[in-house]
Amino acid sequence: MRIINLEVTVIQKAFLKFYFKRMNTFLHPFLLMLILTFTIQTRGVGQSTSEDSLLTVAHSYFDQSEEKKALAAYQKVLKANSTNFEALWHTSLLYARVGYRYDSEEEMMSNYQEALKYAEKTIRLYPNQGYSHFVYAIANGRISDLSDTQTRIKKSHVVKKHSEKAVELLPDYGPAWHLLGLWHSKVANIGTAQKFAAGLFSQGVPEGASNQKAVQYMQKAIRLDPDQTLRYKLDLARHYERAGENAKATQTLKEVLKITPENYIDDWNLGQARELLSSLQ
Repeated sequence: MRIINLEVTVIQKAFLKFYFKRMNTFLHPFLLMLILTFTIQTRGVGQSTSEDSLLTVAHSYFDQSEEKKALAAYQKVLKANSTNFEALWHTSLLYARVGYRYDSEEEMMSNYQEALKYAEKTIRLYPNQGYSHFVYAIANGRISDLSDTQTRIKKSHVVKKHSEKAVELLPDYGPAWHLLGLWHSKVANIGTAQKFAAGLFSQGVPEGASNQKAVQYMQKAIRLDPDQTLRYKLDLARHYERAGENAKATQTLKEVLKITPENYIDDWNLGQARELLSSLQ
């Protein structure tokens, strides 16, 4: 960046010096336009390069599961360009992920609300992108987990609509299938009291949820995204426990605990797996 700006300054000075000493006034408009055009184009390249460089750093942190660093890096991208698609949807996703690991529900909800804010902007600006629907479904799903029955019912319809749209637009994206599997798991196993409460509201419980599809979609996510096997299998075990299939839950958790952690998030998930297994034994 500094080299480019220096070169522009030198070239500009050279042109101006050459003009005033050697050229007649007839060429003045042409030279002036040439200098201005070159300056604008070069500055545009510099700005784009800066934004791209920031995005590269953010993606690198994201790929290494350095989520808080990635979040800060994506926010730097958004300071350079508030409508950058990659930065918007990743920021929403990261707020949802980081918030999930807090112990305090207040801190969780604060992060989930931020996730929703960025998801709303993403889907408003990029309504035809699968990742827009993906993060919008995730943010609403997270908020639903901490909400009252009426809010959960309303948001279950939102999550269904947008998770289904996400897999339609991103058929090979494992996280989207995992999300849809989670929706099936949670809705298919809603308790009698919640179903009764849902009947009091106009929409009621969404139709079509099944334990079979929950397992099918979660296993598909593992095949498509094997690097996330630990996290996906942990959620599969939670599904089995939710569905009352404790033997399958126990077996799946034992498989999870054999996986070697690669980062602090894996360590956290293994801790969750140990706690769940202990509660089942």
